[in-house]
Amino acid sequence: MTKASIGRVRKAQLTYGNVCTLNGCNQPRKSGHKWCALHKRRSIYRGSPEQNMIRQRDISFARKTVLFLIQDNQNNPAWHDLMAAIQSNWDAGVRAVNQELLLSATGYAMNRLRRNGLRICSAIFAGVGLQKTFITYCAYQYLQEFNLNQFATDTSFRHLLVRALRNEAKDFNPNLINKTTGKPLAYSSPLYMNERDCVWEVMSGIFGATGMKLYTQLEKRAERLRQNNLNINKAIKNIQ
Repeated sequence: MTKASIGRVRKAQLTYGNVCTLNGCNQPRKSGHKWCALHKRRSIYRGSPEQNMIRQRDISFARKTVLFLIQDNQNNPAWHDLMAAIQSNWDAGVRAVNQELLLSATGYAMNRLRRNGLRICSAIFAGVGLQKTFITYCAYQYLQEFNLNQFATDTSFRHLLVRALRNEAKDFNPNLINKTTGKPLAYSSPLYMNERDCVWEVMSGIFGATGMKLYTQLEKRAERLRQNNLNINKAIKNIQ
């Protein structure tokens, strides 16, 4: 161990002590880090050390809610105007991302993680498409508005949303392959800050706060879904 590394470790110990800095956690932390192994992993994979995993059931419910809204407004001219405007933003985003990737391919100096973020965007454009991306984006914004404690921080909200889009696009590092099954480790590969910020910049430029602005309309469909689930469960209990 070099003197420089000893200095860094000692400085971290003097600054943060020997245990995790989060309130209520007294687990020992690794040298040079503020958090214990558990909270450090949460920070890497969820965007915040205090972020709990979002239940898949909640995400599926939110996606169904957005899908119901789309189906209910197929004959509404205002809805088609909204989607036409978003399509215009989508096309502009595709052009901007392709242009930057082309510059990078021709030797233009670019941060490696930003280039990875642009590659993730390109995979989303090609593999997920506008409607599925819109559903996922609005579903996460609906969850954020419905339960203010769902996401620990705005950063963790962005992180989990971008990870969801990346996984839908099945975009992953080709080196991250399970040698036994041959399947990609898309769900366990980390998403770095610069990659996340790049994808968020592009996607928020396309969709903005659409999901938040549609919250009232989405909640009406969500209530209908909840009532339907209650009716189904009630009927099942009465079946002999």
